[in-house]
Formats: sequence, C-alpha cells, structure tokens
Amino acid sequence: MSNAICQSCTKFITCESPCAAIQTLYQIYDAQDEKDKTVRIRNLKRQLGIQDAEPSRSLKRLADQIIKRFPEFSIIREFNIKIGYVVSQERKRGEKITYADCRKVQEVFRAYLPYDFIITFYERNTGMLNENQQKVLMLHELRHITIGEKGLKIRPHDIEDFKDILEPYGLDWNEPGKELPDILGGE
Repeated sequence: MSNAICQSCTKFITCESPCAAIQTLYQIYDAQDEKDKTVRIRNLKRQLGIQDAEPSRSLKRLADQIIKRFPEFSIIREFNIKIGYVVSQERKRGEKITYADCRKVQEVFRAYLPYDFIITFYERNTGMLNENQQKVLMLHELRHITIGEKGLKIRPHDIEDFKDILEPYGLDWNEPGKELPDILGGE
C-alpha cells in the first residue's frame, strides 16, 4: 500500500506490510453508519467550501447545439424559454440510477431564478456514460420541455423514455460503454 501518508512515514522504505493505523482507519470507515458518514461529509464540504452543484457552461453549449440541430426545439427559441444547466455531485439513486432530470421552476422561485426550467446532470452517474450517450441524455431532458394549454410544462415520458429516442438508439442507449452515433454529426 503506497499513499501520501505512507510516503511521509519514516518507516516507508522498510515497510513491507500495510500500515496498522491505516488498516484500522479502513475498519472504522467500513463500520461507520452511513448516515454518520453523510453528516460528516456534508460538514466537511461546508467547511471546505465544496459545491454540491454548480452552473455548467459546457452543458449549455451542448444543449444549444442540440436545440439548433433538432427542429422540434424551435419552441424553445420562439417562446424564449430560459433553461439553466447544472452539474451536481450528488449520486442520485432510487430504484434505478438517475443520470439527469429536468424541472420546471415554480413561479414563486422565478422571483430569484431567471429560468423557466433547470436541467441537472448528476456527474457521479453521468461519468459512466460516453460522450454520445451524454448527448442523447441532453436530447432526452430537452424533450421534457413543452407548452401546454396553461403554459410551460414538463412533458412526461412516452414509455420510461421517448419513443423517438428509443427507436434509433435502443432501449439500452444509456448502458455504460454502449456505442452510439454522434447526434451532432461530429461538431
């Protein structure tokens, strides 16, 4: 075992087995309650100023390319729908992994937020997807944006996804490592 702590140890050169202190720390970590870990991590993040989520220019650029390429998104331009793009470090899991989501900003929050919708990519989950899968994921999230009789709304899935994503890319388009065509044609 070689890490920064071991390398600063005076016995590093002659040490042939894992350090007892580090092994003990691993045992404590493994035995520690998950809720306690979460609280400790949250407190450390706050003390260190680590952001759980932040706006993403790269996601905005990707979305802008997709909006420009697909005619169905002309409503976003025509109605000047404002979308915020966020990368979150949260590992969002339920019955299945959540790679991203699209939320309509409630009217009361629009007093503070200049957006109609927020699209969030969960980095710890999307990190398993390749570039083309992330493009299709953005396409998927943008398809949630629509206009109904009473104004802007979230469009529900056709079938746990959108039919026009499933047909060309398959049911398993979001499986880690799956090869997909570049929906932007190599831009």
